[in-house]
Formats: sequence, structure tokens, C-alpha cells
Amino acid sequence: MKKSDNIEINGTNFRKFLTSRKISKIVSELAERINEDLQGLEPVFLLVLNGSIFFGVDLLRKISLECTIKTISAKSYGNKMKSSGEVSVESQKLDIAGKVVVIIEDIIDSGHTIKAIIAAISKLKPDSVKIVTLLDKPSRREVNVIIDYVGIEIPDTFVIGYGLDYAEKGRNLPDIYALEDVK
Repeated sequence: MKKSDNIEINGTNFRKFLTSRKISKIVSELAERINEDLQGLEPVFLLVLNGSIFFGVDLLRKISLECTIKTISAKSYGNKMKSSGEVSVESQKLDIAGKVVVIIEDIIDSGHTIKAIIAAISKLKPDSVKIVTLLDKPSRREVNVIIDYVGIEIPDTFVIGYGLDYAEKGRNLPDIYALEDVK
């Protein structure tokens, strides 16, 4: 393994898990499916901040549909490597009544965050809600959620890069890194 395949963030060692090239391929495939499935509709894409920034921007650049883009903030990790299970959802004023909403999330593991987001926006009476995630960690699922578009399933490991952080560090990495002990 090349030296550049290993990094240290906040005193913790990570190794390259997904290259920017592989990520780009996954994003293109997701955009293609969404463009096909939602053809003729004008969805509202709801980008979950902060982690989904990179994924969301790359995905939306490949969306050929007429659409609206909004943001929502949801936090459950704080400075830890595991979700606290308590989710704080903050959104700007969202006018989504009667509209198809596509939530763009970077990673879904326990399911608590996405469930809280769905509950918050469902009160605004959208026509339907779809979920797209770059990474899915089903082995960590604690609540049942239906994910319409999954980029890739990953094992139960902590990952950083491409928007994902460890105590607010590592988001800017173009590749995704996993804790070193992952096979």
C-alpha cells in the first residue's frame, strides 16, 4: 500500500477505502437512475448539511431534471465516531407541500438521522419523499428506513473524507478513508 493511502486525523489512523474515481462512478450511476425514475417531475432536492455537501454537489451537477435545491441540517455524531441516537434537525423555510422531495444524504447507518429528517419534512406535506445516499451501512441499522437509491453498502466501520468528518476534520479529502483495521 502506498504511503499516501494512509492518513492520520485527530490522532487516529485511516486507510484509503474508496478512491475519488470510484466515488465519481457511483455518483454518475445514481444520477442516471434518478434522472430516469423522476423524468417529467420537478423534484425538490434536499441536501443534508454538512456531510452531504460534496456528494450533493457532484450528484446535482449530473441531474438533468428541472428541480429546486434546498438544504437542511441534521446532527447526531458531535465529535464521536458513533451516532448519539439523538438527532437535531434544523431547516430553512421549506415550501415542499405537494412536491416530490429527494433527500440527499452522505451515509445512513443507524437510521435515526434520516428517520428524524423524514418526520420533520413530512409535517410539511410533500407528495412523496425519496432518499438517496452515497454510503449505506445496513449492519448498523437500528430503525427501519427505506432507501430508494444506494450508492454502495459498506461494512461497519467509521469513514471520513468526501464530506464525512471526524470531529469536523477530514471533510475536504477527495477520497474516502476507513479506520485502518477494516479489511
